[in-house]
Order: sequence, then structure tokens, then C-alpha cells
Amino acid sequence: MKCKICERKAESEFCKFHKISFENLVKKFEEWRKSMDISWLEYLRMLQNNPYTGVWVKEVIQYLLSKNQTGQQESEKHSNV
Repeated sequence: MKCKICERKAESEFCKFHKISFENLVKKFEEWRKSMDISWLEYLRMLQNNPYTGVWVKEVIQYLLSKNQTGQQESEKHSNV
């Protein structure tokens, strides 16, 4: 199996680098949500635009946002039927 982001060897959706980045995003979200009252997507966009966010995390965020956008487009297609 290969990482959905970088094509490195992976045991799941992500390689070990992107997996750690994803896990850290998820862990820290609860703290951000409590202190700033923001949604998951707002959190991702905020970190994506932060110059101090690391490359691995930004790649995960880009993947998640593009995946979310695809999901929205699919649900819109089905709701128009």
C-alpha cells in the first residue's frame, strides 16, 4: 500500500510521516476548538495559512481539504437528482 499523499510505503492511508502529522492535527484540534470555538475546516484552513505550520502537516491539510471538497461535490450531485 502507498501513502495517498506522497506514494511512500504505507501500512494504512498515510506513510509514517503523514500519519504522525494527521494524528497530531486530530489531537490538537480539541484544544483549538475549546479555546477558539472553531470548526474542523476552519482549523485546517487556519493552520494551512500559518507560516509556522510544517510541510508534512500542510500536505495532510491539503489532502484533507481536497478530499472534503470532493465529498461536497459528490453530495451535491446526489442531492440534485
